Amino acid sequence: MGEPANGPAASTTDQLDIDRLQTSLRSHSFGRMLRYAPSTHSTNADALTYLQQHAGPPSPHGMAILAECQTAGRGRRGRTWHSPAQGNIYSSVIVVPAQEANRSGPWLSWVPLFSALAVTDCLSSHTGLAVSVKWPNDLLIGEKKLGGILCEQTSTPDKTMAIVIGIGLNINAELDSFPQELKGSTTSLAAEWGRPVDRVIILADLLLRLEQRLDRFFLQGPAGMIDEFTQRCSTLGQSVRVTLEEQGLVQGIAESIGPDGCLCLRLRPNAGSTFSSSLLEIRSGEVVHLRG
Repeated sequence: MGEPANGPAASTTDQLDIDRLQTSLRSHSFGRMLRYAPSTHSTNADALTYLQQHAGPPSPHGMAILAECQTAGRGRRGRTWHSPAQGNIYSSVIVVPAQEANRSGPWLSWVPLFSALAVTDCLSSHTGLAVSVKWPNDLLIGEKKLGGILCEQTSTPDKTMAIVIGIGLNINAELDSFPQELKGSTTSLAAEWGRPVDRVIILADLLLRLEQRLDRFFLQGPAGMIDEFTQRCSTLGQSVRVTLEEQGLVQGIAESIGPDGCLCLRLRPNAGSTFSSSLLEIRSGEVVHLRG
């Protein structure tokens, strides 16, 4: 299970100990440059603004932007991410792939999936909890949402391509602090584990695992990690309903992950689908797991 994550600094109210975080880092680049604020609108927005204004050197690769609270946190598909100051993790990491990075095929679509895989590995290792990925990048314990990943691509003024990986995790949040519409469908790591969690230990290990996953991906491509993602993806084998932007609702069995990270959905017979094939490849859509 790795090092226990309930060290003496674990608290639902204390601010992150940035000095202790920096001395705890084992990553080569990720987190070595840190920007921290008690509150910000959005760590992803801060990272994107920094990149648009950055005229390095040094390269911003690996810079982590952290906040205790987000007043305008963003989720996928334009949604708001509930981001109270409750001892959680709101972080964005800037990734600047080297020119020699493996960019064969639709490689960018794997970045959020492998980022989610790194997070599930970290959280499960420290707590023993079964943390899974709901395709493409929601983090679940059972069917309750624990966190999510938001990846955004941009470029620096010198036209260097960069990726911002936003990670929002409910770590020490009290369940009764969530808005009414989220209660019952959302959880926190501390609530599931039964004790407070030391965010410094989690963050240091998360940055290491994220760096290792993406370094491996940029060097070798996705093939070596697709099976690992498949094993962590709780959507597979499920009956799901998917809302597509143009075609509306479709329903079927989530069968597999495609070579570009898409979700392969086996459509149910007589579901009123207009698609000619019974196997639909989904690259963008809102997925709901159907119980029973």
